[in-house]
Amino acid sequence: MVKKKSGVSERKKQQKSLKKRAKDKVRRKRTVGVALSENAIQHKMISEFGNIKNFVRNMQALSEMMDKDEDLKTLRFNPEKAYEKMDLAKERNALADLYSTEGFAAYAEEYEAFWKEKRKEILPDLVTDEFVENADKIFKKLMVTKKGFKKEYRAVLAGKLLVDSHKAALAESSIEENSLWELIFNATLKENKKELPPEQEKPEGESEPAPEAPAAEKPTEG
Repeated sequence: MVKKKSGVSERKKQQKSLKKRAKDKVRRKRTVGVALSENAIQHKMISEFGNIKNFVRNMQALSEMMDKDEDLKTLRFNPEKAYEKMDLAKERNALADLYSTEGFAAYAEEYEAFWKEKRKEILPDLVTDEFVENADKIFKKLMVTKKGFKKEYRAVLAGKLLVDSHKAALAESSIEENSLWELIFNATLKENKKELPPEQEKPEGESEPAPEAPAAEKPTEG
């Protein structure tokens, strides 16, 4: 099991992870009309935040708001549906790691590919049109109520742009790459932890051999 990190190292880990996933984001080809719409959103992201580092910083702030702000606390997937396609025994180590790390953006880098595949498998059933519209309404509301709070407002703006990006991409493209859905998915799992089966011991053939006892001295011949 991954050990918990201090607050500072945990924050750095989350920022590094978010930044890496932002850089690795791959988008499929769109039709011309959709591409123009999404390009406009990407242009707004760049104009508002300047670079990936600033965008990631604001996504980190949003992840911290998601367990404090009353409106954002309602933005969760159905936990039973989130777990529906997961095998607790087979995937226990990845879940144990996710549960042990603080913050919705944090999990060990070794499980990054695993979680990406799980999101790709699970999120299409969770990110429904109804869910997206509800998220859009929440972020629109927060952009008004957080107007006088620069840090919170920019964090909310980052989330709103990700909702817009999803809608412009006709919802089916790279759903697992959207950092907002990832935060909500992680929050749903972390706030609804399942009792995991005990960690399986290695088969006898794979266990480390016991240290050999020192050889007894041969008796001298008389």
